[in-house]
Amino acid sequence: MNKVTLLWSGGWDGTFRFLELMQHEDIEIQPIYVIDPGRESTPYEKKAMKKIIFEASKRFPAKVRDIQFYERDWILQNCKNEKISNAFRYLRKNYSIGTQYEWFALLCDKLNIKMESAVVHQYHGKVEDAIHAEGKLELIENDFLPERYCVKKAGEKNTAFLVFGDLILPVIKLSKEDEEKIARQNGWLDIMKYTWFCHTPIHGKPFGLCSPCDDAMNTGMEWRMPRCAQFRYKNRKFFRLIRAIKRKIGIR
Repeated sequence: MNKVTLLWSGGWDGTFRFLELMQHEDIEIQPIYVIDPGRESTPYEKKAMKKIIFEASKRFPAKVRDIQFYERDWILQNCKNEKISNAFRYLRKNYSIGTQYEWFALLCDKLNIKMESAVVHQYHGKVEDAIHAEGKLELIENDFLPERYCVKKAGEKNTAFLVFGDLILPVIKLSKEDEEKIARQNGWLDIMKYTWFCHTPIHGKPFGLCSPCDDAMNTGMEWRMPRCAQFRYKNRKFFRLIRAIKRKIGIR
């Protein structure tokens, strides 16, 4: 049985990949969730993963191990690697990649493993921009699964390789709309609807101002946003100002 370690937080792209893997009888999936204490969505994401695993396990043959949880602060304190962190800071400064990619790279290095990360082709493509400018994206040869990509060095450039080299990228050639189409064709879309994406929910619903909400509004996924969240997104400058004022005076 082949083991696949999957970075997953209950979101759309990671869940799509999880359900793809669930189709394989000879696959054992090890989900890994990195807890960001600054994110208000953690309980919603954990609930989504639990529900998705329950529903998928009733239909599909792959084995799923218990989710392994790692705290962001534990990673930063116990998995230090200055080469990786320096490379991350360079990519962060030049391509605005997410902070989570430093945590993922450090954790992979500490555990000495490769992890799948569900990075997709999308409208702002920060990770793609960094990879193509600072490294090379190549298909993994002689792999036991099809269409999985990895990041290699590009000549003397190694920053992208240091940060992304231990990540396997199986859906980087797909868009969110592609994933929706494939999920519908294969009968998974009902499970995909259990996914969670908003980092700053209000009353258990997406708020409309965080980066994943921005992604949803610009990648054909706006149907996942409540009307009130869509309204806040369209008037986000005003609502971000109001939220900043509330936080300054101690009101959520």
